[in-house]
Amino acid sequence: MASFRKRGAKWEYRIVYIDRQTRKQKEKSKGGFPTKREAQIAAGEEEAKIRHFGFSENGEEQIDHFFKEWLEVYKRPNVKPITYSVQERNVRLNILPRWGKYRLKELSRNEYQRWINELRGHYSEGTVRRIHSIFSSAMTDAVHEFQILRINPIQKIKIPKDVEKSGSISFFTREQLNAFLESTKPMKNSKYQHSIQHYALFSLLSRTGLRIGEALALTWDDINFEAGNLTVCKTLVYPLNSQPYISTPKSKSSNRTVKLDDATLKLMKRHRINQKEVVLRYENYKPSDQNLMFHQQDGRWLRTNVVREYFKEVCKRAGVPVLSPHALRHTHAVHLLEAGANLKYVSERLGHKSVKVTADTYLHVTEKIEDDALNLYAQYIEK
Repeated sequence: MASFRKRGAKWEYRIVYIDRQTRKQKEKSKGGFPTKREAQIAAGEEEAKIRHFGFSENGEEQIDHFFKEWLEVYKRPNVKPITYSVQERNVRLNILPRWGKYRLKELSRNEYQRWINELRGHYSEGTVRRIHSIFSSAMTDAVHEFQILRINPIQKIKIPKDVEKSGSISFFTREQLNAFLESTKPMKNSKYQHSIQHYALFSLLSRTGLRIGEALALTWDDINFEAGNLTVCKTLVYPLNSQPYISTPKSKSSNRTVKLDDATLKLMKRHRINQKEVVLRYENYKPSDQNLMFHQQDGRWLRTNVVREYFKEVCKRAGVPVLSPHALRHTHAVHLLEAGANLKYVSERLGHKSVKVTADTYLHVTEKIEDDALNLYAQYIEK
């Protein structure tokens, strides 16, 4: 409820309200209005903001309170659960311990830049960009949505770049890939030595460029052996310390149909038969009630962290660089480009948002292809 009083020739309003988080009584006042009517209008607008946003004073809101409200009311209902989980974890573990007790108006650009520089000493460039993106997005909302800040004080902050060349990626050469896949085949005396599941999984990743989550979400209904293609329309999300679930792909363009070469089709047919044979051979190996293409011995989805660890073991066994399963996606793209595939085709096969994303990601490869083409042209002209 607002009250008004005249101080000299000017009018002032005073609003008393209950803070949503602390449940304590707070107040806001402002003076300098020529007439009582103008003070009443301004007070009405301020009360509406308090009711709508839960934020009151211009820049006086404490950052931890602001982020808790921002996450719960404006982010959770509007993003995927995995996206919210990443944002909430970064706010809780990285942002609030450093800035939680500050008020919004106390956020200093120079101090923030120093903090970003310090973060780069502990995290990769990509991780720091993610943390900064969350913080900056919240501050932009504080300006444009909640109107409790006049400007975003941390926009256009500089993120120190990795020493490694921008756009560089990790992938296997053809020789390394062959050695890796050969070492993926079941070893003698291994627990389920008759299973070719990991060999089939890693071969599929290297011949299609699928993301690991997309591959682990596949069911046998997603493959059309007659048409020779694979439908990608979902991804497996395995949050830390939480239950896995199926979600929509990374982006709209990630929904795609991927053509399979004859060798891969033959291997997947063999894997489907082998999967049934393994269930019959091993008493504790259960079939999947969801018709999963790849699954644990209890029939549930394969755990992404277990797949990554096994991948590293195979790399060491094969004597190739120790990379991650995502390197097989890069490997497929690089090999396609080096074989002369059209950039647009590669982009669509990978499910990228645009050709530009593909070109930027594989810049060193496309530059080499352009140089080779130019050399061929020069040789042709000089004949």
